[in-house]
Amino acid sequence: MLRNEYALLKKANDLSADTLSADNRLVLEDICRHLLCLTWNCYEIERIRKDLIDIAARCDLEGRALQEEVGGDTDRFLLELAPDLPRGTPLDYVCIWYPKWLLLLAVLYLPGLLLPGGNDPNLFRVLIGPIHFMLWLLIWAWFQRVALKIKIRYGKWAFALWILLMLTCFVMISLMLSSRLYSGIPGTISYLGAFLYELAWAVGCQCWQVFYYNRYAARHPWQEAPHTP
Repeated sequence: MLRNEYALLKKANDLSADTLSADNRLVLEDICRHLLCLTWNCYEIERIRKDLIDIAARCDLEGRALQEEVGGDTDRFLLELAPDLPRGTPLDYVCIWYPKWLLLLAVLYLPGLLLPGGNDPNLFRVLIGPIHFMLWLLIWAWFQRVALKIKIRYGKWAFALWILLMLTCFVMISLMLSSRLYSGIPGTISYLGAFLYELAWAVGCQCWQVFYYNRYAARHPWQEAPHTP
């Protein structure tokens, strides 16, 4: 099997993070969760996570807290870090979120395939599904990025109102893309066809992850090169 640098880095980080104290692990998770709102590049997030794990491990040995090490305010630390982050492109998200999500969608079509007799899914809805998923990711990332700035500059009430606006937008878009819209466009696809379509997307995006992030890792390695005598 082809070596997957992103998967190896994430696995190594997961194992290292499990050795941290509970408090430092929570701070680490909070920082990395917000990093997803500041950059598309999930490989770069794992590289930063690796550095933070090393810092947190030293803090554990010295009896200090990771939150103090990053200045006491993780939100402000993230905003200061943001200008130096590579923004990446939505293709970075395709690498990470599409394989699992579209594999799940493929599995959800199996009951219809194994238990025939129901109405076949709408062809347009199935074909446009991956594009709608990217739309959700784009909206979510943009709202979360702005929410971080609002929380720092205007306080928690403004932050709460912004989250409410985000949820309202999600509901409105969901209504616009409801089944009534799809049902107005003729054409269906068999459950087998829908299953194979989503499965092909999942496999293709997983292959893209290996190629795309391996190429990035060649320029930005996460492991030190071995010393030659």
